[in-house]
Amino acid sequence: MTPRVRCRRPATVERPVRVLMLYGLGGGPSTWNRFAELAGPDLELWEAALPWSAGDTGEWSRRGDTTSWVRAAIDEAGAVDLVVAHSFAANVLLEVLARDGGPAAVLVSPFYRASPAEFDWATIESYLHGFHGILDDGLRVSSEGRLAAGVRHDMALKLRERLGPYGWMRFFDAYLRSPMLDTAAVTVPCLVISGADDPAAPPRDGRTLAEALPHARFEILPAGHLPMIEQAHRFAELIGEFAATHHLEST
Repeated sequence: MTPRVRCRRPATVERPVRVLMLYGLGGGPSTWNRFAELAGPDLELWEAALPWSAGDTGEWSRRGDTTSWVRAAIDEAGAVDLVVAHSFAANVLLEVLARDGGPAAVLVSPFYRASPAEFDWATIESYLHGFHGILDDGLRVSSEGRLAAGVRHDMALKLRERLGPYGWMRFFDAYLRSPMLDTAAVTVPCLVISGADDPAAPPRDGRTLAEALPHARFEILPAGHLPMIEQAHRFAELIGEFAATHHLEST
């Protein structure tokens, strides 16, 4: 099945940078609302309707391979210059880039460990039992504090049930595979952005990943797991700077 891809906002220049935006597990197009408002006029913004959105049925998670969705989204969007991927989608994108190559990438709040030995039972327990808290914090940030704590708690529980055990397993399996990722094969320019206070993907993950990639730059912002919302202006500036540099080098 091919994900629906649409142009969210055209550019206003003659030679735009085509940007494809991919949201993370339990996210949706609203993830990019603030970025879309602040992005420079040279960026042509495209978004994909990925199956792991908050409103999906969860059927996608019964399939072992998630890379086909991201590969299909890139192909469907056409001549993509830059992919901006958040969280789980950043990990899936990395696997696509290592295997097939592709456009330049901005990896936002990625999950990465350099060695399998860094995963132990305590890590698994932490992410399993803390999944609801991660979702709750995401709702707090995305709602900009408008949801009462009790309402947010119940919404996070419903979202966890909707994503289900298979959805969680797809996420954590991608995390577990990250030490085996052939980072040397990811030869495209990459910008890795992490939040200093991220409760899900700690900034050390982003820094370690950037150090492992051949052509990567690391930026840390005073934010949690959603720096595109919490630090929207600086986030948009970083994407604009990175896109302009890459576009000039490739033309």
